[in-house]
Amino acid sequence: MKNGTIYFRDGDLVAKSGEVRVYEMEGSLYMESGRGTLISSDRDLSDYIWQISSKPFGNCLVIGLGLGVASKYILSLPKVTTITTIEESKDVIKTQKEIFPINDGRLKIINTDYLPYLYKSGSRFDFIFVDCYNIIDETTFPLIADIVVACKRRLSKQGVLIGWLDSSTPEVFIDAFYKLFTLD
Repeated sequence: MKNGTIYFRDGDLVAKSGEVRVYEMEGSLYMESGRGTLISSDRDLSDYIWQISSKPFGNCLVIGLGLGVASKYILSLPKVTTITTIEESKDVIKTQKEIFPINDGRLKIINTDYLPYLYKSGSRFDFIFVDCYNIIDETTFPLIADIVVACKRRLSKQGVLIGWLDSSTPEVFIDAFYKLFTLD
C-alpha cells in the first residue's frame, strides 16, 4: 500500500491463469492482465445496467469477456435468445470460467481475434456490445473505431450497437466515441 491508498492488488488473489489474475477485495472481484492493468471488475455492473439498459434482444454479441459480468447481465434480459461472447485471451476465458462461471445454454464463448471474427463471420446480430478495452484514449480509440466498423457489418437491419464508456474517459474522446456508434 502506497501512501495509505488501497488498490485492488491489496486484496486476496483468488484465481490466476498466465498473466491474468483475479483479486477479491471488500466483496468485489477485480481482473487484471499483465502488471496491474485492470481489465474487469464486478463493480462495473451498475455501469452496464445504465449503458445497456434493456436494449439487448434476439441474437446478441459481446466483444470482450472479462469476468463475464456484461454477458451475465445481458442473459438476464427477457428478449435475449442467444449470446456469443468473443475473447482474444485464453487466460481470461479460463480465469472467468473458474471464478465467475455462467451456466446458461444460450451463451457461447469463442476464443478468437475480434476483427477477423467480425469480418469472416456470416452471422448477424440484433444487439452488439463492444467492451474489449480498459480505457479510451489516443492509443485505443483507433482500434475501437476499427472494431465498430466491423461490428456494423454484422448488425441486423434493426439492430442496436453500443460500446462500454469508461467513466474515466477523457472528455476529449466522449463525443467522438458516441459518434462511432451512430448508425447511418
